[in-house]
Amino acid sequence: MLLLLMQRRIRLLMTEPYFTTEQLAERWGMKPSAIKGQRARGIGPEYVTLPRIGLPAGTPRVRYPLANVLAFEEANNITPLN
Repeated sequence: MLLLLMQRRIRLLMTEPYFTTEQLAERWGMKPSAIKGQRARGIGPEYVTLPRIGLPAGTPRVRYPLANVLAFEEANNITPLN
């Protein structure tokens, strides 16, 4: 049952609009390592880490939902470059 719920959650997260770490770095004109560093320090928009189970190999596990990114940009007066 738990596995089924996880699979549903993964499908939902894979269909809603999101940014990967690399996409967010490009949007803000930063290096992906800077975004990862912010994430490690608890700075930046809220994100979701998907479990490895059920994901194709090479799929980014960290997702920044579009709504979270837009809310963070508005709250912090960030104008995206891209």
